[in-house]
Amino acid sequence: MRAFVALEVPDNVVSPLVDFQGELEATGADIKLVERENLHLNLKFLGEITEAQGAEVASRLGGLTMKRVNVEVRGVGAFPGPGRPRVVWAGIARSGEGLLAPIAESVNTVLEGIGERDNRPFRAHITLGRVRSPRNLRELAEFLRANPGREFGVANISELKFKSSLLMPGGPIYRDLGVYHMG
Repeated sequence: MRAFVALEVPDNVVSPLVDFQGELEATGADIKLVERENLHLNLKFLGEITEAQGAEVASRLGGLTMKRVNVEVRGVGAFPGPGRPRVVWAGIARSGEGLLAPIAESVNTVLEGIGERDNRPFRAHITLGRVRSPRNLRELAEFLRANPGREFGVANISELKFKSSLLMPGGPIYRDLGVYHMG
C-alpha cells in the first residue's frame, strides 16, 4: 500500500484555502487542484509499504505523545520556486513551523527504517495543486508573486493521521489507517 503520515487541517482553514484554489484556477494555468477533503500537512511520505509494515507504523505512532498546536496558515509559494511552479502550496508562519518541526522530527525518528528516506529538511506546507503543463504558467507565477503573504487563518492541529493513498485517474483516494489525538 502507498502511505503517508499527516496532520489534519481544520475546516476553518480549509475553506479559505479552497477559495484561494479558485483564484489559482482563474489564472488559466493547467493545474490539478488538491480536493478539499485531501488538504493536509504532510509529515512523512512512506511510499509503498507492506501490510506488516503498516501495522508496525500504526503501533509506533500509537506510542507518540504530542501536544496539540495552533499554527497560522499564511503565505503561498511553489516548488521549486514561483518562477517555475510545479507544486503550489500554502505555508505556515515561522512561529508555527517551529511548533510543527518537532512533531515531524518525532514521526521521522519513530518510523526510522520504514518507507522511503527523505533527507530534505522539513518544510511545513499544504499542497494546493500540481502544475500539469506550461499553459498560462507566466500568469500563475505572477499571481503567486503577488500573494506571498496571503492569510488563511489559525489552525488548531489536534490529530495526527496515518493514511493510505490509492492513486486513481481522477485523483488520489485517501483512507485513514490510524488517527492519533494530540493532547
